[in-house]
Amino acid sequence: MNKKKFYNFIAQKKTAWVLFMILAVSGIFYFTILSQQPPIKATIAPEQTAADTVHRGNGWWETSRLIYHGIPARCVFKPAPESEITPGALAEEIWREFDRIGAIFNPFDPDSEIYRLNHFSGSATDSLVVSDDVLTVLSVSRKLWQDTGGQFDPTMWQIKHLWQTAEKNQQIPSAKAIADARRQTGLDQVVWDETNKNRIAFKTHPVKFDFGGIVKGYAVDRVQQILTDHGAAAGLVQLGGEVSTFGKNDENPWRVGIQHPKQLDQIWGVISSNDRLQVSTSGNYRQPIVIDGTSFYHIFSPHTGRPVSEKVLGVTTASFDDSHSNAWLDGLATAITVVGAEKGLLLAKGLNCDAVILYEKDDGTIGEIITSGFSKYYQRYTTAD
Repeated sequence: MNKKKFYNFIAQKKTAWVLFMILAVSGIFYFTILSQQPPIKATIAPEQTAADTVHRGNGWWETSRLIYHGIPARCVFKPAPESEITPGALAEEIWREFDRIGAIFNPFDPDSEIYRLNHFSGSATDSLVVSDDVLTVLSVSRKLWQDTGGQFDPTMWQIKHLWQTAEKNQQIPSAKAIADARRQTGLDQVVWDETNKNRIAFKTHPVKFDFGGIVKGYAVDRVQQILTDHGAAAGLVQLGGEVSTFGKNDENPWRVGIQHPKQLDQIWGVISSNDRLQVSTSGNYRQPIVIDGTSFYHIFSPHTGRPVSEKVLGVTTASFDDSHSNAWLDGLATAITVVGAEKGLLLAKGLNCDAVILYEKDDGTIGEIITSGFSKYYQRYTTAD
């Protein structure tokens, strides 16, 4: 697997997928939107305005694709009756936005902005111009970096590259190699130009960015903004483990399933809300790095430069009142995974965020910790460990 494909593969790290496809053949759409209606028969061809834009009845439209090298993406929306844009044209605008975000943040694409930043060769006194998108994600990242004591850090590219190379060579990195890589990280090295916020510089040395732990959430934020800008009355946007809903799901609640961390064809729990719902899930049980027969998890601690503990199996962060963006929830789920279950619970509480944390007990069974705010939204779906 080449580096570009590998990056996009591990970029799915938030893949304790929030997929209703596990609950019903037709996935998110039927479980959330049409639970009050009989399923559309397979022999009935639904109306389509584009290859992947389907009219589901009662004013709802659905569009779905695999993007970013295989991550499932889906949008279900209810356009405003007076909207001047057709559902098909709106769907194409959605996919163009997903593509645009991916093109900006792909560190393997020589034409991407992140690639350019990561290959900066100027001095510490030189500054670089960044786009509004990169500035926004950097700003959210900096807030998370501050709020989590550096447990979320989007400058971990050198650490990830070190461990990817270690897997290729089948040799665990030495303590010196890890220390050398860590010296090339740190969001505290990034300086904002106070006179021009779109300019950044580095203090003593450049760092290389990896926004894989936050950019999918940002993409969901952007796509939802497009839907609301065009007057959509309600909708759901999903990209892998990132889900955001707005408006009313007719007479039914929005429902988001959390995947079982060991039995990947089952649902562990379900989150329900009649109004706004934003969810981010970080799974620490997929795409392990395997060196000499030992599996290491693909999420790394900024403080040690090593893979995090295998005890945390999955983290789901959620917002029910529009107080947090999906980008912020995305990054926080990663930080909670890094610090572990007990400290992660305290971190979520301290930041006024609801979370479900699944971890492995000493006897191999699965433990669950949830914040008190989840009680009226969350229901355990399975009793099997």
